[in-house]
Amino acid sequence: MSRAPAPAPAVELVFVGSELLAGQVNTHQAWMSSRLRAAGLTVTGAASVPDDRAAIAAALRRAAGRAALVVACGGLGPTFDDLTREATAAAFGRTLRFDPRLWRVIERRFRRFHARVPEENKRQAEVLSGAEVLANPNGSAPGQVLTATAGGRRVPVFLLPGPHPEMAPLFLKAVRPRARRLVRGGFASWSARLVGVPESVADELLAPVRAAFPEASYTILASGGEISFHATVRGASAAAARGTRARLRRAALAAVGRWAYGEDDDTLDAAVGARLKARGLTLAVAESCTGGLVGGRLTAVPGASAWFKGGVIAYADAVKRRALKVPAAVLARRGAVSAECAAAMARGARASAGAAVGLAVTGIAGPGGARPGKPVGTVFIAVSGPGRRERARRLALHGSREEVRRRSASAALALAWESLA
Repeated sequence: MSRAPAPAPAVELVFVGSELLAGQVNTHQAWMSSRLRAAGLTVTGAASVPDDRAAIAAALRRAAGRAALVVACGGLGPTFDDLTREATAAAFGRTLRFDPRLWRVIERRFRRFHARVPEENKRQAEVLSGAEVLANPNGSAPGQVLTATAGGRRVPVFLLPGPHPEMAPLFLKAVRPRARRLVRGGFASWSARLVGVPESVADELLAPVRAAFPEASYTILASGGEISFHATVRGASAAAARGTRARLRRAALAAVGRWAYGEDDDTLDAAVGARLKARGLTLAVAESCTGGLVGGRLTAVPGASAWFKGGVIAYADAVKRRALKVPAAVLARRGAVSAECAAAMARGARASAGAAVGLAVTGIAGPGGARPGKPVGTVFIAVSGPGRRERARRLALHGSREEVRRRSASAALALAWESLA
């Protein structure tokens, strides 16, 4: 009889900061969750709490009572509203002590920047009784980890600083290895990255795969015109889980076919760059409604200088005419938001930069600007090259101004990726 795989350990996340309840987007949650899932754990809860000692303590107690591991993020700074240390002490009956050695580390950091150490930074040298200090080389707020007792269980509770450049290295170095030790049996994870297909269609295509591999858990996410399909396989052993993952991967890629541009941590931007590099081609962009989003994404790819020539942000019609040589007759007869204008912009970007491929986007991001036959969300994208090939596509997008802009950028990159196949 085969041994049933052990269930995935549960992790709960607590994010501290009143700003998270006042409109600031919490990007840490998705970042942590994806890495915990890849390590074989399941995030079963996430809470955002204000800078309030009682609220933080209550959230930590609830999380520790339900999970095998807790990660709290934020509230470790030196100011009056950084209350995570005090709240954790109250939640688990701990005391805080001042650590002179830790204070000297903080002082040395300030001296490197030729800055005076404010007296209030001494709060960052307070350590919970029984806790281990997690050195933070990227900031003055050290992390801490303690083993709390909740419901008769011993639960690791990690306290991490809020800024991403400080949080991420500590998470990868301290949290993830400890989390992996909680996993029993084998696990293996895999993701497919899709573009150019609606989420509902992708879900329908992948439904037979989910039915064929019920031992895996799945999520499918849509963001900015792209789709991520995640699968986590649990097995009696690591080898069994990897074998199932390999079969699942083959079945999923066969199901989604041409829509898959990458796997796991691949990005559409890097996928475009990889195809350009493989063919020895270069690319230039012309952007109107996206205002540089396409070029920004491409230049964020390491090594982009090998295949990205540059771009023109041509918001005004006069700039389209002068910088991209869009014919005045096209603008007069068809308008700046048209397939003809997008194609001319792509040709202009290609010619002005001396690139093998030109990519363009023009449209109405809203909330104003709608015209007869061209409502808000009307966007045209076009690609010129390689060679004499040329393609233009009309999009009808929905959502806020920023959503239309992000989806337009993804659609333009998807068109470039398809054209380079």
